[in-house]
Order: sequence, then structure tokens, then C-alpha cells
Amino acid sequence: MDKLIWNIPIKTVSEANSSEHWTVSSKRHRSQQFLIRALFHSLHSPIQLPCKITLTRKNKRFLDEDDNLPMAFKWIKDEIALCIFPEKRTFYLNRKGRSVSIKGHGDNDPQIKWEYSQEKSQIPGIRIVIEPLIEIPV
Repeated sequence: MDKLIWNIPIKTVSEANSSEHWTVSSKRHRSQQFLIRALFHSLHSPIQLPCKITLTRKNKRFLDEDDNLPMAFKWIKDEIALCIFPEKRTFYLNRKGRSVSIKGHGDNDPQIKWEYSQEKSQIPGIRIVIEPLIEIPV
């Protein structure tokens, strides 16, 4: 697998400082995850592990790099990890007896190194770069 580069017109906001109604954020999260899933379904070969994934936020204003930038990519990161490690999806039964999927367990795998960056742009969006890590034998 060579280096993958995707530029996607997805709006990202800091989830830590967001004070919007829950339906607005839920709709944004679902659309982010849908677009990420669609990109991974279009791949013809699996992601080579170990790999480095760089998530770049493109927007007019910068976010705080320590706290808010990783939080802006929370749902995107969870969906990328789920697409790479579908076996890490877990389920639970809710009060109505329906099976509900829990995401967010694959992003702590040591085979993936996550990096975040941001750049100024008039058109908001994100760039996802996935590149294999080549380990040098000692």
C-alpha cells in the first residue's frame, strides 16, 4: 500500500467547547462517520499495518493544539479505527432489548500512530493521510 491522501469537505468543531443542541452535533457526527465509511469501502486493498495517520484540519481559524484539535477529530478517528479494525466493535443491549454498537475501541491500538495538524484555508475541510510505517531492522 502506498500513501493514501484524502481531502474531504467535512466541518469540524471542537467537541470540548461546543454548546450546540445535541441534535445538531449528532447530525454532524453521523455525516462525518458516513463519509469516512464510504471512503474506506472504496479501497481495493486493506490498510497496511503498522501505519501513521495524520489528520489535518483546514479552516479559517486555528484550534488549541493540545485539547481542542484532537477533540475536533474524535468521531472521525473512531470511525477510521473501526474501518481498520472491524473486529473491535462491541455491542450491548439497551433498555428496549435492541443491540447497540459501541465505537471507539480500536483507536488505541499500538499499530496506528495518530498525528494532528491544522492549516489555514478559506474552504473548511480535513485531510487524511495514511502511510505505512516501515520498521528498520536493528
